[in-house]
Amino acid sequence: MVVKIIVRKSKGWTKGENWQAGFTLWELLLILFLMGIILALATPHFGSATNQVWIRVDLANKERLEGAAQLYRIDVGTYPLSVEDLVLSPTGVSGWRGPYVNEIPINPFDATQVYQINALGQVN
Repeated sequence: MVVKIIVRKSKGWTKGENWQAGFTLWELLLILFLMGIILALATPHFGSATNQVWIRVDLANKERLEGAAQLYRIDVGTYPLSVEDLVLSPTGVSGWRGPYVNEIPINPFDATQVYQINALGQVN
């Protein structure tokens, strides 16, 4: 009995002696370029999310202070002259039942800027 061994040669890519697997420089540059475009498109979206949070925090701080100013007016009879009057009892005022807020809120846009209460109890 004779066994024949049939050997087929593939007609695909053939590996030469100096052939190495990997990516070419152009392929790597193309991928880096595409990643840069995606990052440039996505970055402004995340930056605006932070700004939206600051706007909401600022609005919540103003509403909380205006509510506290209304409670102050009910107790004292006039609106407070400053935000500090909502935390600490002002001198010469009767009927103060505070503190109306636990602490003075910090402006998220500028920490050095403090909230002001006008004569109508609205916060600027």
